[in-house]
Amino acid sequence: MKRLIILHIIPAVLIAVMPLLCSRGLAGQPARCPSTNVLVYAEELHDIRFACKATMETLAFLKNAGLDVQDTFNIFLTDGFDGLQHQKLYLGIYDHRLREIRVLSYAHCQRLYSGECFCGLKLSRELHTSFIVHEVTHALTIDLLDKNRGRIAASEYIAYTTQFSLMPGSLRNKILKEINNEGFTSEVEITSLFHDLNPSVFAVKAYRHFIRPENGKRFYNKLISKRFILDPGE
Repeated sequence: MKRLIILHIIPAVLIAVMPLLCSRGLAGQPARCPSTNVLVYAEELHDIRFACKATMETLAFLKNAGLDVQDTFNIFLTDGFDGLQHQKLYLGIYDHRLREIRVLSYAHCQRLYSGECFCGLKLSRELHTSFIVHEVTHALTIDLLDKNRGRIAASEYIAYTTQFSLMPGSLRNKILKEINNEGFTSEVEITSLFHDLNPSVFAVKAYRHFIRPENGKRFYNKLISKRFILDPGE
């Protein structure tokens, strides 16, 4: 997740307030999210709770959409990304080779972003949690998509629409008001190039496309069927 290119997947071929009871050891030790295989590494207990909240809600949302998802990844709330160039552009990444999500901790984001950080909005705990939802969606769905064509565009579509669907309605409405455009009117518009050039607009157009009655969860299943390829030139 970049500040400009909001989400970032590192695919294998290259190397995109609810208290929870988490199984946790000493400070700095990983915590397992309830009823999952996901371990969260973070210094702050609040970061662990919200990471687990994001994970569990995302799992439930995608399973309800009929996707056969497997929670075989770990989450790290961190103050930076080792080995990644231009680190200041990123909010979070998913490394498919290591099956690791790394998202800047909430405290570190507070230090970095005193002004706008996403879609014209200032940082909040709810917004930060939505970043985790986005990366968790990548981790859960990337293996369901065609490995050769259209994978990035499809993965970003699913990740943004899940992120927007699960964020609080008041937060989502602020973003939709800030970026007031129509949804994608044709599937040929949904490309990785569009995402890279303007990820915030891509996110809103994807969500508006997704909430149309003829799309929604049916469109997810269309994407993972592999008979339909978004952005075949990707």
